Amino acid sequence: MIGVDTGFFFALSEGHVLATKVFQGFDIAVSVLTRFELRRISLKRGIPWEEIGAPLSPSAALIEVTEDSADEAARISFGTGMPALDALILASLIKAGCRTIYTRDEHFMRYAGRGVEIILLD
Repeated sequence: MIGVDTGFFFALSEGHVLATKVFQGFDIAVSVLTRFELRRISLKRGIPWEEIGAPLSPSAALIEVTEDSADEAARISFGTGMPALDALILASLIKAGCRTIYTRDEHFMRYAGRGVEIILLD
C-alpha cells in the first residue's frame, strides 16, 4: 500500500500528473491526522469539503494513530527534528506497512533511506 500525506491531496486537486497516477493506480493509505488537517483547512479557507476531502472516502484506507505509532513518531520527531504532527502521520503510515510515501513536505526527506521511500511531489 502507498502512503500519502496532506499535501498529496492538494497536488491531486491541482491536477498534478504523478499524484493523479498514484491515486488512480494504487491502493492508498491516509493517516486520520491527514483527514483532520484537510478538514481544518477546509473550514479555515472556506473550501467545500467535497472539493478537498472527497477522495478520502471511497478510495483511501484511513489509518489510526496507535500507541506504537505514537512511540515511533516521538523517535522520528526527536531524531529528525520533524514537526510532531507530521511525525505522527509518517509513523502511522509506516506502522500500517507503507514503504512508499508521497508528500509535499520536504522535512519528510529527513527520514528517507530508512527502509521507506519518500517521494517529494513538486
